[in-house]
Amino acid sequence: MFSQVLRNFQRILVLQTPRSTYVNNIIYPAVCREFGVSPANYLSLSRVTRLHDNWEPSVENPNTTDSSFAAATSEPGSRENEAGYIVEYCLEQEKPRRHVLVEALRTRYRLSDNDVDRIMRDEVVRKTFHKRSLVRTLELLCLEGVTKESFLTYPWILTLDKVRLQEKLTLIQTLPVRDINHFVPFLRLTLPRLRKLVSIMNRESKIIPQGNRIYYISELLKTEPKLVTKYLSKRLFILEMPFEMLEQNLQHMINYNVSPLNILKDLWAFRYTPKSVELRLERAKRAKKDKIMPWMVRCPEPILQRSFKLTLDELAVLGDRKNVVEYVAERLGFDYETTKSIMERHPAVKRVRVTKIKEVLDYLLNEAGFTRHEIANVPRILCHGLETTKQRIEELKSNGCRPTSLVIVCRSKREYEKFLKSWLETELKMHKYKEKNQKHEAET
Repeated sequence: MFSQVLRNFQRILVLQTPRSTYVNNIIYPAVCREFGVSPANYLSLSRVTRLHDNWEPSVENPNTTDSSFAAATSEPGSRENEAGYIVEYCLEQEKPRRHVLVEALRTRYRLSDNDVDRIMRDEVVRKTFHKRSLVRTLELLCLEGVTKESFLTYPWILTLDKVRLQEKLTLIQTLPVRDINHFVPFLRLTLPRLRKLVSIMNRESKIIPQGNRIYYISELLKTEPKLVTKYLSKRLFILEMPFEMLEQNLQHMINYNVSPLNILKDLWAFRYTPKSVELRLERAKRAKKDKIMPWMVRCPEPILQRSFKLTLDELAVLGDRKNVVEYVAERLGFDYETTKSIMERHPAVKRVRVTKIKEVLDYLLNEAGFTRHEIANVPRILCHGLETTKQRIEELKSNGCRPTSLVIVCRSKREYEKFLKSWLETELKMHKYKEKNQKHEAET
């Protein structure tokens, strides 16, 4: 009876005391002396680990241990075997397990294997889940209403410290939030930074009808708020700059038909004054830019001038034609549908400037002497640099090679040199063979 009481007493102390050495060396021997028993006879304690949500218990079977101990102590000389049964509690043996977190993700969000792998492959998650539990953070986010899509887009939220995460969520909830998932990217900010931004947005909640700048920009660009926060969380100056400046610049870009996604991807243009933004956009429109981009607002003047010049040159080459397909169709003498199918074999041709295509076609048709069918068989040649194309064709011609296909001209430098070397070796063998035949005929 006493042995059972002492065994339970030590287990309770080990589980509730952070320093197991104190229990074994001081408290437990004192209790044993009080009962008049030897401490060494009753130190057979199986390994016990804390039951934690992301920790795998390593508890051994108590029945097996106790029965073995009883059998050993009933025999003479059992004291020599007592050391084999003494296993002290060791925190280092508690290791977080991947399958515990994976099981929690599957249980709470019904994630597929691909989705789970996508989360676990994240660099931050992979480095963190080995060190501490992530399941409690997962449970907290789940209770706050964070959806599966947010976990897949921002898997790093699992690695946030639970205490600081709770403080951040409390701060965000002071805002007029329609959905917590709209503000998930801001959870990565430090508490002082987030506190400052929340304070600014709370002051503006009475001025902006939508409640804050996130929903204001989302409404004007007609995009989802979570897409807006995805990009604004990387460019926080948008939330701190004067609202009048933001409002005017945003309206200018909308008036000049700048794509909403392009606006969000390049927010640096908002750092310029509304007058300079409007002036740059107006110049781009007068230069007949079919697609006005935010970088035109902030790029240096020489780059902008060069861009406008290229656009005007392309328009001069196209003339009345609507696109590059019509131009190539007219130059090669094919109908529109045939030319379209030819260019679809190498879609990159459609993204090449028409001025470059004109230069390549002029050289191949007028100087190099290739036919329209040879060009149509290898549309990739239209993407190749004119200088490289000209240099390779001239080099092949000087060595007596007129390629039957333009494929070799488009190959990499190593493949082209390999072909040229092979050609020269073959030519040398043929030359020696002819000389040998001529010599043999002369002798006969």
